[in-house]
Amino acid sequence: MLHKTKGIALHYYKYSESSVIAKIFTKNFGLQSIIINSVRQKKAKSKLGLLQPFTLLDLGFIRRPKSGLKRLKEITNSKPLIRITNDINRRLLAVFFSEILLKVLIEDEKEELLFSFIAKTVSELEEKECLLATYPLTFLLNLTSFLGFYPSKEHSDLPFFDLLNGLFSVTETKHSYFISGTDLHNFKSLLLELKIDLTYQDRKALLLILLDYFKLHHYELKNLKSHIVIEQLHA
Repeated sequence: MLHKTKGIALHYYKYSESSVIAKIFTKNFGLQSIIINSVRQKKAKSKLGLLQPFTLLDLGFIRRPKSGLKRLKEITNSKPLIRITNDINRRLLAVFFSEILLKVLIEDEKEELLFSFIAKTVSELEEKECLLATYPLTFLLNLTSFLGFYPSKEHSDLPFFDLLNGLFSVTETKHSYFISGTDLHNFKSLLLELKIDLTYQDRKALLLILLDYFKLHHYELKNLKSHIVIEQLHA
C-alpha cells in the first residue's frame, strides 16, 4: 500500500552500490528508514540533494507488514531552501539538529507536535535574517518539552538547579548533578529567556550542561558536531 506524507530529511546511509537508506522524519508515521534505489547513479531521478539534512519533502512509500525498511515510490522537494543551502552556519545547524533527532526519535512513532516544532525550526533557519548565537542551545532546551523533561521554572530564585530532577533547589542535592553560581545564572537566563550577553565559553559550558541533562534523562548525545556549530556562531 502506498502511503503519502510530508517529511523532513535527516540523513542517509549507503545501502548498495546504487542505493541508500534514508532517515526521514515524517508527519504521519514518525521516523522512517526508507530504501531509495538507484539514487547514486548519474541518471537517478531522485537526487541525493533531496536527502540533505532538513530538506522539506513530499513523499510516498510502501510499508510492508513485519518489515522495518520501506521502499520509496515518490519524492519531491516541497519547499526549496536557499539560505540553509548556501549559508555554512545554517547548514551546520541543520546537520547538528538532524544528528540530535536521530538519537532521540523512535522509529515508527507518530509525533505530530514534534514534527510541527521541527518544521518551524526549518522555517526559522531559512527565513530569519539573523540567528542568535544561543539558537542551538534554545533548540536543545525546547526539544526537552517534547521528550517529557522540560526544566521547571518554579522557584527560579533558589541558589541551585537539580539536573537529575529538573527543578530549582534550596540546597545542594545528595547527588552531584546540580549547578550553581555562574553556570546557574547563565542556565536561568536561557530558561527564562532573559537578555544577557553570553561569551563563547559561557555558551560552551551551557552546551555541556544541556548534554548532561539529556544524558540524565536517558538520551545519550555523543559525537555531535556541536563544537563546530558553536564556533561558527560565536559573537
